[in-house]
Amino acid sequence: MPKPVRNFIFAVDLDGCVVDFYKAIRPIAAEWLNKPIHELTDDFSYGFAEWGMPTEGELRYSYLHRYAVKQREIFRTAPPIPGAAYTLRRLSSAGVHIRIATHRLYVGGTHELVVSHTVNWLETHAVPYMDLCFLKDKTSVNADLYIDDSPTNIERFEQENKDYIIFNNSTNKHCNGQRAMNWDDVYDIVIEKLNQKNAASQ
Repeated sequence: MPKPVRNFIFAVDLDGCVVDFYKAIRPIAAEWLNKPIHELTDDFSYGFAEWGMPTEGELRYSYLHRYAVKQREIFRTAPPIPGAAYTLRRLSSAGVHIRIATHRLYVGGTHELVVSHTVNWLETHAVPYMDLCFLKDKTSVNADLYIDDSPTNIERFEQENKDYIIFNNSTNKHCNGQRAMNWDDVYDIVIEKLNQKNAASQ
């Protein structure tokens, strides 16, 4: 069977899908909030209200985020989610166009650091990609299939009638849609979608 043309675009979110951001931020948040790490539950929502994260003042999340990026270099040192890099290499070899789509330019004054640490991390972990996009609205990026863990993005994909995979974690347990529990699941879903597109084009 000939190798398929690289025209199937897979838009991949980083944090919570490829990068284990939550594992990396948890000990930093424990230090930030002066709490024992065991008090920071693994069952959390966006904003970490379950951790007691304030919504106002200098302990709020945006300040923690800046600290984690600048002082702790979280985007350079965070661990990968098991199987993510390997699976993306397999998908790239199968003819999938990997388009990284991440909303990391979250706090002003950190953009240069964020971009350089992101590229460094991707190279360190041998994550293949053809495009690297930093943006909030993931639907503005053209793709055949998207993967994300953010409830906001998942809802937007649904509204815009995009084909998407929910990468499972506690922040999106209330969301409906095709769900991957791990990267083996992701691989199976993407290959199925790739084969369907190739068959339809013949």
